[in-house]
Amino acid sequence: MRLICVGGAWSASGKTSVVELLLRAFPGWAAIKVTPSRPEEVCPLGTCCGACQAPEGPYEVITEPAILAETGKDTARFQAAGASEVAWIRALPEALPTALEVALAGWVDPPGVIVESTTLLPAVSGLRLVVAPAHMPRAKESTGRCAGHVDLLALNRFGAEEAPVAHPLKARLRAPVALALRADGAVEDPVNAPFIAYCREQVALMRPEGGPFR
Repeated sequence: MRLICVGGAWSASGKTSVVELLLRAFPGWAAIKVTPSRPEEVCPLGTCCGACQAPEGPYEVITEPAILAETGKDTARFQAAGASEVAWIRALPEALPTALEVALAGWVDPPGVIVESTTLLPAVSGLRLVVAPAHMPRAKESTGRCAGHVDLLALNRFGAEEAPVAHPLKARLRAPVALALRADGAVEDPVNAPFIAYCREQVALMRPEGGPFR
């Protein structure tokens, strides 16, 4: 299966914008938003949107168009970016692999799937990348657990800032490649050219058969 998994080093790192950029670069691909539910923990964003609340059962795979298209949802952004199919997974962490398989089984062979999830990143096949603000050397604890499972560190430039020559997270995550990009820019943006080219090269090497896990 051709799959790209996008995680984030920190909240507001721009991972959803990177998913949008990739959807524009890979027409016809599907997209999945993953929200781990940890009822015993405080919301990391300090909000009451309900996204982190426990699902009914171990997981829920939400495909209802009216829910996915709600203003402000990442899934609505995926649709606007051209995703051929969209799903939203809400699951307890231990149920995420099962939920992903269920979501993928509901589609008729899209050319590829982009999954937005830091939690699933160590387990999935395909191209695994972490988005980090170019100016921020830190990472949240869950991202640190991805060390050794990251293929690409995507350094998101905001405004006119420059990406550092050597970002500390590259070594911490043991990522073999680090590339700068402007997540809110166009596919044709010269800053994004190396990032898009690298992703296309990696996708070209992927075999369409096989499951989503390593």
